[in-house]
Amino acid sequence: MKKTGIYIAIIFAIITLASGTNYALRKQYEREIKDLKHELAHANTFVPMERDTVILHKTDTVEVATSPVVMAELRTLRRQHAIDEQFIKDLQLQLKQVDAVQSTSIHTEDSVKAQDIHNQKVFSYDDRWSHLQFSLQDSTFYYNIRDSLSTVVYHEFKHRFLWWRWGVKGYKVKITNHNPHSSVSYNRYIKVER
Repeated sequence: MKKTGIYIAIIFAIITLASGTNYALRKQYEREIKDLKHELAHANTFVPMERDTVILHKTDTVEVATSPVVMAELRTLRRQHAIDEQFIKDLQLQLKQVDAVQSTSIHTEDSVKAQDIHNQKVFSYDDRWSHLQFSLQDSTFYYNIRDSLSTVVYHEFKHRFLWWRWGVKGYKVKITNHNPHSSVSYNRYIKVER
């Protein structure tokens, strides 16, 4: 009778251990499937920017660029090397402190024509955003370019009915470039999910 009880306990322990292992493996498999779906959804990290112009304060016409927000778990971002971990360490931060990372690239382009160059030894151009100066005497070229960017992260509603809106379909970033000579060429905003 004692041997039967011991055999039953051993069989029960083996069944419990097997079902627990099966459950853990199934959960890990489901997590990996979720991660792969997420990676496929965000495989193309360079998404063309949507561009628009708006009028601010009824005077300034500025360019607005819109891009989607990439949302992923930290371990997925580390596996894809989507976050520059060395840069974060250089900033004396730990990776677990980071909530979001944004990279924006802009380029400035303009053409300037000098007026009445016959008797001048210094050519200069000045406006609200840039100052350019070229001196013939010592062959120096001085320039100062200023930019101003405003970034807004917002969510898109999943459902709409009349004036009610609910649910979150995704997030987007709107970047307003206030310098008319500059243009936003690239933006990537990564939101770390916990």
